[in-house]
Amino acid sequence: MKSFLFTLCLLLFAGQASAYYTWGMGSQGCDLYVGAKAEYDHARDQRTHLAHLNWIKGFITGINWSRDSDIARDLSVETVDRWIDAYCRNNLGDSIAKASEAMVIDLEKKGSIKKQ
Repeated sequence: MKSFLFTLCLLLFAGQASAYYTWGMGSQGCDLYVGAKAEYDHARDQRTHLAHLNWIKGFITGINWSRDSDIARDLSVETVDRWIDAYCRNNLGDSIAKASEAMVIDLEKKGSIKKQ
C-alpha cells in the first residue's frame, strides 16, 4: 500500500512543485548541483558535491523504505551522479529533489527499477 501511494504521489505531482517539504540539500537548485559537481571534478571542493550525492542516496533509501525494496541494487553512485548531472544541466531551475524524483520515474519507465 505504501508503494502504491508513493508512486501515485510521484505521478500526480510530476512536473509540478513537490507535494512534500524537502529538507536539506535536496531543496537546493540544480544550478548549485552543476556548480558543485564542477568544483568536485576539478578537485577544488569535495564536500558540497558529496553532500548532494548523500542526500540523493537518502532519497533513494526513503523510496526503498516506502516500497520495502531495493531500487538501487543495480545502480552505482557514478550512474546516479551522471543521470542527475545531465538532468540538472537541462533543468537548472529545478531542485535536486525534483531531479531525484525524475530519475526514479525515468528508471521505472525503462524497467531499470522493478516496481514492487
